[in-house]
Amino acid sequence: MNISLRIKKLIEAISFEVFEKEEIFKLSMLAMLGGESIFLLGKPGIAKSLISRRVKFALREGKNFEYLMSKFSTPEEIYGPINIKELQEGRYVRVIDDYLPAANVGFLDEIWKAGPSIQNTLLTIINEKIFRNGGRDIKVPLNLLISASNELPTPGEGLEALYDRFIIRYIAHGLKSKENFEKLLAGESSLDVEVDPNLQIGNSELSKWQSEARKVVLSRETLDFIHYFRNKLTQSTGGKAYISDRRWKKISGLIKTSAYFNGRSETDLPDLFCIPYCIWDNEAEEQEYRKIFNTAFSEKFGHDFRGQKHQLLNQVDALAVQINQVESQFLRLTIYDSPFKSKTQGTYYRILNPSGNEQSKYLFISARDWNKLAAVPGTSLEVPVFFGSSETRYEGSKISAVQYHKANQIYFIETDKKLFIENDNAGEYNKETLKLNQKMQELENDVKEISSNMYKIYKKYVNMDCIFFDQTYNREIAIAFDVDVDQVNDLQS
Repeated sequence: MNISLRIKKLIEAISFEVFEKEEIFKLSMLAMLGGESIFLLGKPGIAKSLISRRVKFALREGKNFEYLMSKFSTPEEIYGPINIKELQEGRYVRVIDDYLPAANVGFLDEIWKAGPSIQNTLLTIINEKIFRNGGRDIKVPLNLLISASNELPTPGEGLEALYDRFIIRYIAHGLKSKENFEKLLAGESSLDVEVDPNLQIGNSELSKWQSEARKVVLSRETLDFIHYFRNKLTQSTGGKAYISDRRWKKISGLIKTSAYFNGRSETDLPDLFCIPYCIWDNEAEEQEYRKIFNTAFSEKFGHDFRGQKHQLLNQVDALAVQINQVESQFLRLTIYDSPFKSKTQGTYYRILNPSGNEQSKYLFISARDWNKLAAVPGTSLEVPVFFGSSETRYEGSKISAVQYHKANQIYFIETDKKLFIENDNAGEYNKETLKLNQKMQELENDVKEISSNMYKIYKKYVNMDCIFFDQTYNREIAIAFDVDVDQVNDLQS
């Protein structure tokens, strides 16, 4: 099993029946694989702590530690109590078993309520994976620290350094789907989950992977986009946005991690999508910066193709105006007043049917029904079509599914035939529209060709592995290459 499939299956296993939290599991896994930490912003009771308890099962013999902070929390509650025997001998040593320094996965809720003594030690643990205990530096086994709060750190209280260490940030919400909410009510939430031991990650294996991930090459395309996005972010926010060089260094590490665990030795477009999760400080920025990122991505990739396509479509629209002008000047549909007098009343148009049999040489549609069709081009309507062997000899009628095709053509869906409407000025009208219609056909063919080329490139990119950001990436790559979202959903299903 390749590494990409293994990580994908592992994420599926640890997120089993935790509804609408797949994205948090993916980002938490990315943070763990990349040796980083993650902050979750959200109200209580939406399964934030469950994430850490489940993530530990991604590791062989994984241990997790979780704690709800308050302003009264003490270091002993996080890092372990003082060893009385060691203290009697003059050594200040903590018993760290079952506390954060001995855990693989940590979860600290309401983290901003922690006091300075806890925060300062936490900075060292996050930065260097080291805990000083009794004068000795101990390498902690912490692979992932998840912090959470229902509020952001208050400015001016010295929390900026700690907040900055949480590279990935995510705004968590409660269940939105009615179906998932009912499943939650009906089912039993389990803190534990069965994970195939063959999927679980060992410590030495994780260290090896992280070492190899650091060797992934940042592609020229990746670097060019980062430069482009940084400039756009600065311009769009009037210089307000600030992302430190240190944070960009961390982000580049996550981009490499994404590439590595997607089976790439060089970064590519899917890996860029970790950026929006790493650059905001508050909820307003999260929305604003993500929008700027998506716009930059769309501008950088597929822009030339979209420009050519939109230019052609503008020409199509201009030509359509010319055709409409010709239609208003030269097209005069032949009016028949109550053909088959015994059966029809009012104004009718004759549908020319050269290949019809003797009984259906004369086809008529009411002007009212024709105008209905003309008002909704491309929409199928069922209307009565009257037929006979002459203008006065009625043979019958049939409800037919038809569409407006052109100003003087009607399309019969069942027989797949396009038939002309009789025109008093057909010769002059056809002469004027022939060249315009040929040009329209050429333009439409050009649009189809460029759309086909865009779709081929889109397929190349959408088929690339993207474990951690698949839904967001698939949506934005579709927008970049002008692909209908419904087509994306068809591909995903």
